[in-house]
Amino acid sequence: MKKFLKYTFAIFLLALCSVIVVFWTPNGHRLDIQSAKAKAKKYDVRIIRDNWGVPHIFGKTDAETSFGLGYAHSEDDFSTIQETLIAARGMSAQYKGKGSAPADYMFDLFKVKWFVEQKYQTDLKPKTRAIARAYADAINLYGAEHPKQVKSGLLPVTEQDVIAGFTWATPFFYRLDGYLQDLFTAENAPKVSPWQQTSDLNLPEAVRGSNAFAVAPSRSDDGHTRLIVNSHQPMTGPYAWYEAHVVSEEGLNLAGAGFPGTPILTQGVTPHHGWAHTVNRPDLVDIYALETDREKKPKRYKLDGVWEDFEISKSKFRVKLFGPFSLPITRDILWSKHGPVLSTPTGHYAVNFSGLGSVTALEHWFEMSKVQSFKAWKTVLSQQGVLSFNIVYADKNGNIGFAYNAKMPKRIEGPDWQGVLPGDQSQLIWTDYQPFSELPQIWNPETGFLFSANATPFKVTDGASNLPRANYSKTFGIETRMTNRALRTLKLFSGETKISRDTLLKRRADTQYDPESQIMQMVAALLKQDFDTPLLKEAQAVLGNWDGDTSVNSRGAALAIITGTRALGYEYIENEMPIDIAFAKTAKDLMNVFGRLDPEWGEVNRLQRGDVDLPLDGAPDVLRAIYADRDGITKTGVMNAFAGDTHIMVADWDTFGNLDLQSIHQYGAATMDENSPHYDDQAPLFVRGEYKRFPMTLDAVLPLATRDYRPGNGLETK
Repeated sequence: MKKFLKYTFAIFLLALCSVIVVFWTPNGHRLDIQSAKAKAKKYDVRIIRDNWGVPHIFGKTDAETSFGLGYAHSEDDFSTIQETLIAARGMSAQYKGKGSAPADYMFDLFKVKWFVEQKYQTDLKPKTRAIARAYADAINLYGAEHPKQVKSGLLPVTEQDVIAGFTWATPFFYRLDGYLQDLFTAENAPKVSPWQQTSDLNLPEAVRGSNAFAVAPSRSDDGHTRLIVNSHQPMTGPYAWYEAHVVSEEGLNLAGAGFPGTPILTQGVTPHHGWAHTVNRPDLVDIYALETDREKKPKRYKLDGVWEDFEISKSKFRVKLFGPFSLPITRDILWSKHGPVLSTPTGHYAVNFSGLGSVTALEHWFEMSKVQSFKAWKTVLSQQGVLSFNIVYADKNGNIGFAYNAKMPKRIEGPDWQGVLPGDQSQLIWTDYQPFSELPQIWNPETGFLFSANATPFKVTDGASNLPRANYSKTFGIETRMTNRALRTLKLFSGETKISRDTLLKRRADTQYDPESQIMQMVAALLKQDFDTPLLKEAQAVLGNWDGDTSVNSRGAALAIITGTRALGYEYIENEMPIDIAFAKTAKDLMNVFGRLDPEWGEVNRLQRGDVDLPLDGAPDVLRAIYADRDGITKTGVMNAFAGDTHIMVADWDTFGNLDLQSIHQYGAATMDENSPHYDDQAPLFVRGEYKRFPMTLDAVLPLATRDYRPGNGLETK
């Protein structure tokens, strides 16, 4: 009996050890602290923090400025940079749990790591590789100096990780995730977008707006050229803007903003020119329904009447369980001649999308900041490394422009490309792209004014310079929507002979809904309904007295906006809840919290950050775009802003080409350091609609310096 128990115990221990071996999370990467510090010494970069804490980064080479950017951003938000690194390796589930498993599978399905490994040397210039390497070295240096902040097994980061992060994220800016989720039923749709994986409120649509304005000398009242960069992003997280200034002796001098994990600034202003992005929605994704040899675990699919073998590989990742344990997962990856294949409850679908396998976005974005002439900038843009985005441009010579930028597939005419396509016809598989010259674009229009507000590209100025829709193929899938912001811009600027700086800035922050906007149409529909309760009759009267304004003193805005966002989503384009139910719920909530149906909008709409708690103008899809938690009043009694107007730049070139630059950030330079005075120091200016002066030269920065240091070399002068 003792021998039996002995053997049984031994078998149990062996089984337990086997289980531990299988489920114990591997140690992963291990940072060599001395090596990280040694690599950092080759970079001679100077970081000067101005009186707002904004880093001005000076280096001899472009790579050194990237090193400085990586180090400065790590000081201000190392935690979010690590989050982007986790996603760039397809390891989100290992650190966050099963909710992130679909994203890791998609990372493998799209072969992000494989494409980077295959194309890193061949498709990227040595200078681009040096930029990515320098940024990685900076993150590793910061981690070596602050080991307690480093997530286990994550560092060192490599330059390939940096490129992979760009490659993985860029298709989601044109909403690739929306196309993919449409293939699943509502119950099993995976959350695969970086927007959804990282938004505290799980609201990816709330960051889909942006505004941009350009005024030529012929249209300004003083002969100046002006550009307003006004992208709408989340206020925190991996898609929140980080403001910086990078200057090298190789010709780089860019003030602007980028995201955690990006070694460059993706939009901004140089002494020569500037550009702003707004999100566009061209049709850059195609879905093909496949006929397969069997429903489960298929091996073949039919194409042109012939059975073709799938290319089959494996996705391997781990899912966090508890403590040091994680579950190893292995799933098949299928590829057809169309592209990656998704197996869903409704069938097997192949996906082809713009930028699949492309690794050049970082390179082309960086080159846009380096060139110094209008012609050279357009040449860089025509390379189409940047997959989407409207672009509004202006320069010191008085040139302005608008481009509906997209890496547009070259498709045959005739099929309904916006629906699910038959997967058995090879003629529907595209492999090439339209040249940039075929896309909608306007340069130096007679009207002297251009804007973009996420609407149709055929209404981007106030006169006869707009492009005709008929000139462009239906296969482009160009949107027809007019946002409230576009309606208001056309109304505010149409017929204006000259546009002054003050007028431009005031109208950029307009707080009004147009009568043709979705929310005002919703209000009109509610006013026609016959409600039978005193509360809703009173609520109708409140709406009837509301003029569509969203300034802090407005009464009625809270009832209308909360109802609208609950019923129609944060952009008023969804159908999330019946309008009458949303109306009744909102009326009840307002009475419970405020004791009235028409509290002032500033009581409800707030900017809360650190010690700051201020009333805030604006609302979803007004030019002063502010997105706040629509259910906040039932949680905390107010709606705290989480997206919208964030980093804004106002570039002004005088008649001699001299640049005057101002900017504002919704919070401050220390995006995640609550102990820093710059955690919330810009918030009061932001609320008041004011801007800070932005210096562009070393001589202009030095008088404002609060800290002057050289990371990796132990030198600090202030």
